[in-house]
Amino acid sequence: MVKAFDFLTIEIILILVVSNILHFFLQRLGQPSIISQILAGIMVGRTVLLNPKFSESSGNIVDYFSDVVLQARVVFMFIIGLEVDVVYLRQNISRACSIALASISACMALSLAASPLLYPLLSRDGASRLLFILTIGLFLSNSASPVLVCIATDLKLVSSKIGKLAISSAVVNDLTAVVAFFLYSLQLRRSYSAVLSNGIPGKMLDLLVWVILVSLAMLLMKWYISNVEVGCVLIVMGGIIFFMEFVGYDNKTMSFLLGLAFPRKGPTARTILDKLMFSVHSIILPLYFSGVFVNYNLNVLVGKAARKMIGIAFLVSFLSMAGKVIGTVAVTRFIFKTRLRESVVLGILLNAKGYMDIMFLSVGLRYKLWGFDTAVVLMFTIIINTFIACPVARLIVAWERRAYRYNPQSLEHLGPDNQLCVLACVHGQREVPAMLTLCTLCAGNGWSLIAVYLLHLLELTQKYAVDLMTNQKSLNNSSWENDGDDVRQVSLAADSFSQDSGLFIKQLTTLSSYKSMNEDIYMGAEEVRACLVLLPFHKEQRYDRRMVCRKDEKRQLNLKVLQHAPCTIGILVDRPVGSGMSIGMYSTTASLRSARTSTANTDLETPATVTSSGPVHQIVAIFFGGPDDREAASLLARVAPHKSVNATLVRFLPNTEDTLSRNWSSRCTSEFALITEHDMQLERDEQFLTAYQHRYVASGIVTYAERQVNSGPETVTALSSMAGMYSLFIVGKGGPHLSTPMMAGIRDWEECPELGPIGDLLASDDFMDSGSVLIMQQHKVPTNKSRIHNDILR
Repeated sequence: MVKAFDFLTIEIILILVVSNILHFFLQRLGQPSIISQILAGIMVGRTVLLNPKFSESSGNIVDYFSDVVLQARVVFMFIIGLEVDVVYLRQNISRACSIALASISACMALSLAASPLLYPLLSRDGASRLLFILTIGLFLSNSASPVLVCIATDLKLVSSKIGKLAISSAVVNDLTAVVAFFLYSLQLRRSYSAVLSNGIPGKMLDLLVWVILVSLAMLLMKWYISNVEVGCVLIVMGGIIFFMEFVGYDNKTMSFLLGLAFPRKGPTARTILDKLMFSVHSIILPLYFSGVFVNYNLNVLVGKAARKMIGIAFLVSFLSMAGKVIGTVAVTRFIFKTRLRESVVLGILLNAKGYMDIMFLSVGLRYKLWGFDTAVVLMFTIIINTFIACPVARLIVAWERRAYRYNPQSLEHLGPDNQLCVLACVHGQREVPAMLTLCTLCAGNGWSLIAVYLLHLLELTQKYAVDLMTNQKSLNNSSWENDGDDVRQVSLAADSFSQDSGLFIKQLTTLSSYKSMNEDIYMGAEEVRACLVLLPFHKEQRYDRRMVCRKDEKRQLNLKVLQHAPCTIGILVDRPVGSGMSIGMYSTTASLRSARTSTANTDLETPATVTSSGPVHQIVAIFFGGPDDREAASLLARVAPHKSVNATLVRFLPNTEDTLSRNWSSRCTSEFALITEHDMQLERDEQFLTAYQHRYVASGIVTYAERQVNSGPETVTALSSMAGMYSLFIVGKGGPHLSTPMMAGIRDWEECPELGPIGDLLASDDFMDSGSVLIMQQHKVPTNKSRIHNDILR
């Protein structure tokens, strides 16, 4: 036993070393870590170590290794279930189920059609043709969600639409395969009548006990947990999982479902992920994927019959891929109107195979449907499918990245019915309430229209640098939360807001100097496919309502982000002392609490008056014209349906006679080009406002008003009359209106040009001391020259 333990330790070390060495070279070719882990399992498994003397001296080491893998996969499957985007799965459950069931049906139909060819090639003599077709059909139709999650995580495909849809469909497919495997196992048992009379009621009782245990565990996991409590949580979860295995359920399925049912709100799930992520990806994952292939000797593919067996493997792989692609295209293309290219790629991704397929192989061996050589051929098919899925996923990443960079990422082009992805950036706890309140209002009537990522911009100081070097802390929220610093305060503030409002927030942390912090924002926006990036203003309001600048580096950061914006940028000037957005945090959560029984905790001053039916936010968008102002009006349309918002759009128009009295003959040729562009923008403004009034103003969602001004002083007077009436002003940074008489002289007073003349005026202490201001800059699609420049910068 001691000698077997020594050999087992050596094999585990060999697998970890070989997988890391292979990944060091393969990652330069764009391959995810799962490929190197599979190759390590083949190389270190029986394919390489097939030596009778070694097997005898090691005491059947492969069996011991398989037992270790069976226990390690419990933690792995729990983490996989915890990483699944349950919010997206719940919102798109009909689409995911349709894709999964269509691909399963297509694969089953192909297995039936190809059975005259596959049965003589793969089956054993005397095997039941019906059971063979059913088993092969289940093998072809399964999609391995754990494998797909690992590929998507390594290639940063989790945040893309096609990546989320692929993972959701694979989860539904995997769960369907689990149910099918359970029913299939019952059918194959010899004591089938006994199972019908005693087994199924017993299983239902066990399942009821499991539901009760999981529900009790969920009620206890709501608050922040420390390292010791993480261990206690895992012990409780492990006890539930192994109890269910004791009564006859598969521990892999139970651990995955337990992770899937784990509550996402609050810091508990995030803390468990952060604590276990390194050990899972560095140790458990290599052992898991290597253990899948360590029991199969691929040496049988070498010899005279190798070509035939490899050809059969490619044939089965082609049938599996064809079934997935046909079923996926049939649903996504003709029902959901998805592009053909995306439908085909989604079908290929769903062709990834994993542990459930090996379970079907084991069933075929146990009931003598095929021999060991056929099992090796089908195992080789699993490898082929996984290898094909990886470059396809990488191709999707390239498409998504290019589409994100060189397509409009603005609210005007997104439309009000599509989900808005917001990357809200904060420097500290003070900025969290206003940012998250604004994100909550952007959700409108439902959470399905908003996806919020809170990015904490942490400055790389000497303290954090020493901690990184000495303690080797990973860059995530929970790694720093025990220190009582800004990260813990931001995390607790976001968790408290999420519990009070119901808004699901994904928290991110970046650690860098202010000189390179803009690169982190670019990468974060591109990774989550953000359409709107919210930045805090570099000035803060004091108790005497004066705005002060704490760090000029924050202003330089905002200037850099605005210069090379990856999407629409919004700079929020918050005035918490008065009627700003931070005050609105209390109002919004209190209004939500009137509809949903929840609690809100805040220590903010003089909260706004809350009524059960009336609005508590007075929000206005100032419209002069141009793309930035259209973006401001588009954001107003997003927040207007919220029950706590009273939205108003105020359009400033020049005097008609003054507009017609322009002296065109005094313009030079270059000025004519500017006039032409100005007229084009005016035409787009009119088209935009016509559609806007038809959809929002006519239905009463937005109140519309017009103000006619002839000069800059009249514009200032009109704006000053609005002081104290609104809690949030949404304005555009600039546009063609800057050269009109309406703006004459206003730019001479600018203190912060990055806000634009109107935004700078509203943010000034001398002009207004109440009401927050949001300055919008619409994303501009880069030209060919700017594309090259931006690519060099990134």
